[in-house]
Amino acid sequence: MKTPALSHSLRASGFSLAETVIAVGITASTIVTLVGMIPLSLNTLHRSGVVTAEARITQAIAADYRMREWSEVVQQQQEGGCRDFSFDGQGTRVKQGDASTIFTARVTVSDALPLPGMQQTNPRLKNVQILVTSSPDATAAFTMPENCHKAQTLVAQTDKTAQSPPMASN
Repeated sequence: MKTPALSHSLRASGFSLAETVIAVGITASTIVTLVGMIPLSLNTLHRSGVVTAEARITQAIAADYRMREWSEVVQQQQEGGCRDFSFDGQGTRVKQGDASTIFTARVTVSDALPLPGMQQTNPRLKNVQILVTSSPDATAAFTMPENCHKAQTLVAQTDKTAQSPPMASN
């Protein structure tokens, strides 16, 4: 009689074939779902890298134009207003035609719109429009600005101007 009890205890300690098949099925469906998400997450990762680089490029150009001499900004506007700059995949500026060029930025300088409450534009304020594209054919990309990252900033004249005579104090 002890033999049946021994076989009963051995039988209760392991998994049945049905339990094992169900566990493997659940694990397989979870793995397939996770593997299916890899392309989506890689695409999202790539897009976030592009957005970060575009933001870095926009900030660098805006800071560059704010630090320029006012005469350079006005001269660019008078010459037609557009200049192209090249950047690598990290958003670092490189020379025009460099093999590591990924992004191209087109910067246009124009008169700023009148400020609220003003009747005319301020001659000491310029609008700087920045278009950034990662397209290999930048010229074609700039013809369709909706395919580019677009940013605008205002640049004010901060150069020294003629000083007013000192005022007498009492």
